[in-house]
Amino acid sequence: MAEESPEVIDPERPHQFDSDRVAEFLDVVELMAAGDTKKRLTISPRRDELDAIAHGINVLVSELGWATARAVEAHEERAASAERANASKNIFLRNMSHEIRTPIMAMLGFADLLAADDLTPQDRSDLLHRLQNNGLAVLSLLDDLLDLAKLDAHKIALNPERVSVSNLVADVLASLEIESRAKKLETRMDVVGTALGVILTDRYRLRQILVNLIANAIKFTEAGTVVVSICTVQGLEGEHWTIDVSDTGIGIPADWHPHLFEPFAQASTSIAREYGGNGLGLALSRRLADLLGGELNLLRSAPGEGTTFRLVLRPLQAEPQSVHAALRASYELLKGLKILLAEDHPDLHFALRRLLEREGARVESAHDGREAVTKVLSADFDVVLMDVRMPHMDGLHATRALRSQGALVPIIALTGDPASMNRAEALAAGCNVCLSKPFTLDELSDAIESLRDRRRTDAS
Repeated sequence: MAEESPEVIDPERPHQFDSDRVAEFLDVVELMAAGDTKKRLTISPRRDELDAIAHGINVLVSELGWATARAVEAHEERAASAERANASKNIFLRNMSHEIRTPIMAMLGFADLLAADDLTPQDRSDLLHRLQNNGLAVLSLLDDLLDLAKLDAHKIALNPERVSVSNLVADVLASLEIESRAKKLETRMDVVGTALGVILTDRYRLRQILVNLIANAIKFTEAGTVVVSICTVQGLEGEHWTIDVSDTGIGIPADWHPHLFEPFAQASTSIAREYGGNGLGLALSRRLADLLGGELNLLRSAPGEGTTFRLVLRPLQAEPQSVHAALRASYELLKGLKILLAEDHPDLHFALRRLLEREGARVESAHDGREAVTKVLSADFDVVLMDVRMPHMDGLHATRALRSQGALVPIIALTGDPASMNRAEALAAGCNVCLSKPFTLDELSDAIESLRDRRRTDAS
């Protein structure tokens, strides 16, 4: 990069002032200051003081040119990276818009059709079924997006417990039996050796991964089998589990293998149109596998030859935490309960009230925080369902006001944000439980039962 150093200057050599050379020096320096690093000064055979200066300027210009070139390359790379990120964002937003708008448009259409007076009971049942399925599709997409966001922000907490992998796989296969039977597919589980034992892991997150993998296998297989093979392997780091999900489906082209675990990745638009899906399942499953201390990879796949994914599981190191019992299918405990429903959204308020009353609860309504405070202080309620965001006075301010005036009624906060985001604030305000919308009657029933259990424990 640097030129060869000039000879040592002879101090006895006579000095001559060369105005032309000085002017040349100034020209090069001005060009360098303007960003032009191509021109170099000539070195005369005399090798005098001016030549030494010329050599130094040439070295400086060369180094500056090299540094400038590197800076330009880095800038271009940053610009290209920003452009790629922007393009990815635009693709993401387009996909999001499509995946949300399409089922919502269908739901609106089904709602219009349901308003007709000439529907047969079968037609009405079919429309209701389709309406519910599209609602569940939107909910599933939002849940996946929230989980991806929480994974990126390291906001997902695990609940380790001892889980029978074979029992969990059998449960998932049973839950997808309608889909596999409709396509006349054979689905089975193969268990090798000691894989009938248990592993310390998060049941809910493992089930989420298994549902994604097995549902995909069924979706992309038109004939043949879907097999889930479970085995344990003893390695240098201890025992780990492998779960292979194999199918005889359409397979995946080799050029798409590197992109399978990217959000919204699907092999082609025609496959997306034919088979549906939002392309988030594998991306989410891999990140969940990483969170569980394992890994998820494509083992093999080729067009027309089927696909096999391998999930590797390692036991979590944390001790099992105490978790509440499984959600109850019965809503018996809602019968006779006097509930104050504080919710400002008219449609959601209507739906919740009707559902609770259908199960035998007695429901009073409040449409903002002020009304909720007034009603709680003037009557006895078994539980208050308190929306967090309401006009005039929000749910948390209403809860603080009630607690400050000595109200002891159990309060369940209802929030449209992920529960982990609002739970601490809701509990600090005086709420007993925080439920994230949308929630099921099972979850509400479970929350109320947990409050009853807590009160019994406190009383004893």
